[in-house]
Amino acid sequence: MPSQEQDTIAHLLKVEEEAAELIREAQEQSDKEISDAKAKAQKEYAELYETMASQMEADFNEKSQGVEQNHKTQIQEYKSQIEKTPKDAQAFDALLEKIF
Repeated sequence: MPSQEQDTIAHLLKVEEEAAELIREAQEQSDKEISDAKAKAQKEYAELYETMASQMEADFNEKSQGVEQNHKTQIQEYKSQIEKTPKDAQAFDALLEKIF
């Protein structure tokens, strides 16, 4: 016959096994929640990154077109100004004869 001490020890071992099982289950649940949270965070990050990147690209393209148009306008104004400048062929010819 088992003694009371053996019954107590057996009961304590059973309680310890149950506690270990609870800890294992809690760890598994914790790992699952962490994994799910990480996947969700990565998905949100990717979506936010894509949104920001496309917005920045659109801003860049818009500014780039503005700069390009401004450049074309300035070049055209410069060409127009040069074309309107009176030409003094006699003075140019005189300068060339003086240099050579």
